[in-house]
Amino acid sequence: MPDQSVTPHVTPRDARTQVWVETAAPALEGRLATHYALANGYLGLRGTHEEMPDWASPGFYLAGSYGPVRREIIPIHSPDHILTHPERVKPEHHAEYRTLTTLVNLPNPVAVRLTIGEERIDLGAVRILACERLLHMAEARVTRRLVIRDGAGRKTIIDSERFVSWADRTLLCFRYAVTPDDHDAPVAVVPYITSGGHHHPSQRCHVRQNVSAEGFNQMTISLPNGCGVTIAQAYTVRREGRATILDVCISVADERDHPEAAAKAANYADARAAHVAAVTAAMRRVGASIDADGLSTQGFNFGLLHLEMALPYDNPAVSVPIKGLTGEGYRFMVFWDTDFHIFPYYLLTNPAQARNLILYRYGQLDAYRRFAARWGYNGAQVPWETGATGEEETAPWLCLPEREIHISADVAYAVKLYDDLTDDPSLLLDAGAEIVFETARFYASRVTWNAAAGRYEIRDIGCPDQYHTFADNNVFINRMAKFNLAYAAELAGDARLHAVKAKIGLTAAEAAAFAAIAGTLYVIPPNADGIIEECDGFFNLSTDLRGISESFCSHTQAVKQPDALLLFLPFGEEYPAEVQRANWRFYAARTLHGSSLSLPGMALAAAGCGLLDEAVDYFQRSARMDLDDVNLNANLGVHLAGYAVLWETVVFGFGGLRATRDGLHFTPRLPRRWGEVNFAVHWRGCRLAVMLAQGTMTISADAGNARTVPVWVNGEARELAAGMVGEFTV
Repeated sequence: MPDQSVTPHVTPRDARTQVWVETAAPALEGRLATHYALANGYLGLRGTHEEMPDWASPGFYLAGSYGPVRREIIPIHSPDHILTHPERVKPEHHAEYRTLTTLVNLPNPVAVRLTIGEERIDLGAVRILACERLLHMAEARVTRRLVIRDGAGRKTIIDSERFVSWADRTLLCFRYAVTPDDHDAPVAVVPYITSGGHHHPSQRCHVRQNVSAEGFNQMTISLPNGCGVTIAQAYTVRREGRATILDVCISVADERDHPEAAAKAANYADARAAHVAAVTAAMRRVGASIDADGLSTQGFNFGLLHLEMALPYDNPAVSVPIKGLTGEGYRFMVFWDTDFHIFPYYLLTNPAQARNLILYRYGQLDAYRRFAARWGYNGAQVPWETGATGEEETAPWLCLPEREIHISADVAYAVKLYDDLTDDPSLLLDAGAEIVFETARFYASRVTWNAAAGRYEIRDIGCPDQYHTFADNNVFINRMAKFNLAYAAELAGDARLHAVKAKIGLTAAEAAAFAAIAGTLYVIPPNADGIIEECDGFFNLSTDLRGISESFCSHTQAVKQPDALLLFLPFGEEYPAEVQRANWRFYAARTLHGSSLSLPGMALAAAGCGLLDEAVDYFQRSARMDLDDVNLNANLGVHLAGYAVLWETVVFGFGGLRATRDGLHFTPRLPRRWGEVNFAVHWRGCRLAVMLAQGTMTISADAGNARTVPVWVNGEARELAAGMVGEFTV
């Protein structure tokens, strides 16, 4: 790292590739630690200062390392909360805290002790003259320049850089350079591994061994599950001109894997080069970009980076937590967000790894069967929140587990997407079909026959909008259940699945019952004005939305997020564009955007039905969700699913993609305010790069594709062989 005080230079800032901030205000540290968090699906590191001031917001996480939660991090909701039943908030329910878990906040290895002269530098005691942090999104690394004046009046410049390796997912590295500016006092800097105690991690871990030697630190800890994890920190210190430069390579792994050897063997420059190359390759694989206003472009690229940083590689035992590995919001639980909103992104950009997200669900299937039995139902019910075990982890006073029941069908829908869009039949045979059959069994036992109306219904559920917790026949839940039952009945006729059916005792009569229920399961149709009622009686609720809140809104048509519009993503072919537009306008006027999925969901729905100006407006607001802290909770981690929905807005909305088993159908509609969009699609073992500009769409088949890909653009059919480029007027 050059001596920048001697060789000054100006580096232009580029909002397309960088996120920067010029402050060290302690009050902002929670959200800034999220903004500058780095991860690789295995390790997650919040972006706090290396000097570890008392006001820091550190976090260092290892995927899958769940332990019992400390009671005080779970808020106790008021009996008036919209998701709470008045009879459920009782003191005896508090004992159920011990059933909840979170990831351990590990001792942090990106920490230094800096001494200038005789003064140990404490950021809370020195004057911070300048502090700039930059996230270099194209390389997934963070740099910082800190200028301080210490107690002796000396000015010192500190430059640092860090990355969590995408090339070796057990590795993270940082460089720390100290340059005296107006003094010659001696500088000493050494790294250490924090004990974690004074930073109040959400879950403690036991330090089993702590070793320090020249150029090396190592800590072995016992996780709550009994496993031992070793953090090995190898470092060198050198002088370069007036600068003292510390290079640190850290390896984290099971103690039996001896990560100390990997840490000692790593070279900072080589590790950095390998990491940057891996990031470049990953972003080329995704191939997504937009030519829009600077704020939208920056937020979109920030979201793509975090989607890539959240994906665990080659590990079906873990999935993608709702906040990735960037913060402790929702205790790193896995929600429906992963299966319904995030999975399509991974499926179409990295299908080999998307496969593991379904295997994660399959590995917990027995727990899901027990969960269904808990409520007296058959088959498998996927819990609303779950971590490592498949057990329900929703706070015990909330009514989500027994009423927010669409998540089971969301997982079945992911199975169908994978089977349709990849050339890998083994997942369906080995895991997917069993998931579909067992979730169909759940819905078959959950429906109620309405003899007077001659139809099946689903009663006593909570609408996904979450402001109407006690309802009947929610349109999204019923339609997803109908899909699940019909798909199970279809798969039951597949001769390849005989062993699966025999394993779980699925009979022809039961499969026929699935089909019969699906055929008569009530899904609320559009009314004469084309509006789809969210649930029975919704149109009769008050339209007076003045003064409402989460504890005073269930009597109104206010929604947290418009779940009726969710229908148009999987079932858009069933609803004409004019119906979709009518529903968008109806629910836009009633949506309070209390969910981080609401703004991007509105953008996607608007783009899908041709309301492009509205889509662009909601897109920009969504893209700023974390960077502008729109919901005032960025300190808890990024809103990962929202970024997946933004990608879907570009690909399914503006790109007009409908991916099916028979090929790729495009009905493009680019906003007039945008120059172009680019994205890549992986379909049945092939990759295609798509460029949509005003008036043209170009689709390029990779040279390495093994088959011809059928594509349709506004109905015009082409067959794109490997290396071919199709140009279309749109």
